[in-house]
Amino acid sequence: MTTQKTSIISSQILQGEKVRLSFHYNNKEITKFINSVFTKVLSNIDLMYLEGVVENITRELIVNAVKANSKRVYFKQKKLNIEDPQHYEQAIADFKDFLIENSNKLPEILKEEGFRVELNLWKKDDGIIINVKNNTPLLPIEEERINHRINQAKQFNDFSEIYLNIADDSEGEGLGIPLTILFLKNSGLNESYFKIKSDGTSTQSYFKIPITPTPKEIETEIKEKIIAEITELPTFPEHVFEIQEMCKNRDVTLSAISAKISFDPALSASVLKLANSALFMPPKQIDNIKEALKIIGLKNLNSILIAATAKKIMDDKFSSFKDIWDHCNKTAFYARDIALNSGLKNLGEKIFLAGLLHDLGKIVLLSINKDLAERIETITSMRQMRTSTALEEVAIGLSHGAIGRLIAEKWNFPEYISEAIAHHHCPVNKELKYKEITESIYIANCMTLIEEKKFDFMFIEDSLLQKFNLQNKSIFENFHNELQEKYSASSVV
Repeated sequence: MTTQKTSIISSQILQGEKVRLSFHYNNKEITKFINSVFTKVLSNIDLMYLEGVVENITRELIVNAVKANSKRVYFKQKKLNIEDPQHYEQAIADFKDFLIENSNKLPEILKEEGFRVELNLWKKDDGIIINVKNNTPLLPIEEERINHRINQAKQFNDFSEIYLNIADDSEGEGLGIPLTILFLKNSGLNESYFKIKSDGTSTQSYFKIPITPTPKEIETEIKEKIIAEITELPTFPEHVFEIQEMCKNRDVTLSAISAKISFDPALSASVLKLANSALFMPPKQIDNIKEALKIIGLKNLNSILIAATAKKIMDDKFSSFKDIWDHCNKTAFYARDIALNSGLKNLGEKIFLAGLLHDLGKIVLLSINKDLAERIETITSMRQMRTSTALEEVAIGLSHGAIGRLIAEKWNFPEYISEAIAHHHCPVNKELKYKEITESIYIANCMTLIEEKKFDFMFIEDSLLQKFNLQNKSIFENFHNELQEKYSASSVV
């Protein structure tokens, strides 16, 4: 399945042709292929903000279809009649274990037994239709459970309520349909667009993406608390602005600037740390601010001023999240090297600074409701979602990127920083003004998340891998390894 093929398929869909993809099991390559098609289709009709929602709903429908087919295999191996209610109740408790234990065998078994799933996609005048079909009918008990879950999910607007009230471990965690309803409701897509029906030989799930959806403003208690916390954040200290102005004035000496910096111990430590890092490799240990400024330069000083001050305010206001800052440091380092490797040397310092700040929103989110943030991250990983952004938006009303943007605007950061923070998980957007900055940080962030075992190469946008000449997985991994080796020898802000 190639990038060229996804372009052909997306063009066919946009021209109104019905496209059918058929498979027996949903593996990583199929998921990536489908996601790539959606990216191309949605970008062409200016609905990229729905990318995460559409990907996740489709994935839930496919998982449910494969699971339904797998259930028939399970009952056959158990030599039980799936249509017998007593047999069903007797065996279903162990079905989840069967799925886990046989995950490697199921693709071949489903193929041998003739079970398949079809994904049908086509465009009508009023929207894109997404239809998932599997060649097994719904049983009465399954239909009853599905309708019950749909009705339950319609009563809730909050992800926490769904998780606590609907999660059921008997056939998996049971969140597929409730999540689908929540994604639809909280994305401005009418839940009536989602339907499941069975004709006695097969089961079909489908939903429609309207060409002109109405985005919904989601209001939650957590969102209100987050906005209140951001409003109450202190402004940057006056001496930081004074140092920035001094750097712009050619008549001001390095001695005067270094004297001003010396009044701020935390800032002084950051300047010395960077000057002595492997990034600059000084011939001797640098122990005074003036010498440090000669080595790092005033452009790098501005980055330190913003990043170090932001870190101090966030650490003072909220808990100290060392892991997040370490992640940001590494992402910034990688992003700058990615930019240099791609002929974007003139953007290196801007990319580095935006990379240092890209996860500001995650600190606030974890501080306000750590349990919910961790639950979102767990489900994102377990359900192999590309990012946590869509789930954060429907659960809270704000993604951590959007939270970070609010902080950046509060502190009057340059627009390129705000944009990179807001879109570091979703850079494929026609409206972005600073695409190269955001895209470099996106690739770097993917690399660090892969190291943290929270991401996979398959999820990276094909178009950006091509842009940075990293579309071949072995080339990507070799370059990633080089960056890891460089970073291990360096120390950032």
